[in-house]
Amino acid sequence: MVYPLIIAHRGFSAERPENTISSFDHALDSGFELLELDVHLSADGVLVVMHDEKVDRTTDGTGFLKSMSFEQISQLDAGSWFRKDNEVGYPGEIVPSLEKFLSRYADKTHVFVEIKALEEQLVNKLKDMLDQHDLIPEELKEQIDIPGVSIISFSRDQVRLSAKAMPTVGHGLLVINPTQEDIEFCVQNRIKGLFPNINLLSPELMESAKTNGLSIGVWGAESVEDLALISDYEVLGVTVDWPLEAKKYFQRSV
Repeated sequence: MVYPLIIAHRGFSAERPENTISSFDHALDSGFELLELDVHLSADGVLVVMHDEKVDRTTDGTGFLKSMSFEQISQLDAGSWFRKDNEVGYPGEIVPSLEKFLSRYADKTHVFVEIKALEEQLVNKLKDMLDQHDLIPEELKEQIDIPGVSIISFSRDQVRLSAKAMPTVGHGLLVINPTQEDIEFCVQNRIKGLFPNINLLSPELMESAKTNGLSIGVWGAESVEDLALISDYEVLGVTVDWPLEAKKYFQRSV
């Protein structure tokens, strides 16, 4: 039995502040080369690695990211809030740009870029940046290559636009409760991946996805015990905050 690919959600975010260099470094140092991150656009058009539309939760700042210049964003402390194993957190961590991430990691990872912002120009900027880093292949591949990139989003409009702009890059639609309509959308738009919440899988969904040539990746596991939910299914990948615990779980299960 081969266990699913393990994707480090926002880096090793159970042990480091999410979507920061320390989180991505920790994931790689722990042996995980598949990384997931989120991108927004700053007010001056820079692709910024952050999950939320506001900076409040993961920095010492306040306000909407899209209303701030990248210079303003780069002055924020993105690490002190995270105090899992120490009292001081990780001061000095900054909010990285996607350019900084790719310059550091593009040749050693497969990155799953989640498009968060809804601005249409984000897709064009993303395409240009991936092209600059030679991450747009000549043809669409079935396997997850390293180096490589996949693009995912909850936004149908954004994932459709991105798949049209970059047809040789793998794309996936993120959903909470998957439906047959989601599968049909993926097929119609040549999107090869469907990423539902791990708690909402069903035999009917999995059979339909397989029939239509879709790969399934899951997210939303809150504990290692949740991984048992996919034991009866053929799942390509699982995105978790705690990749090392997931690896140990799957190794015990093989």
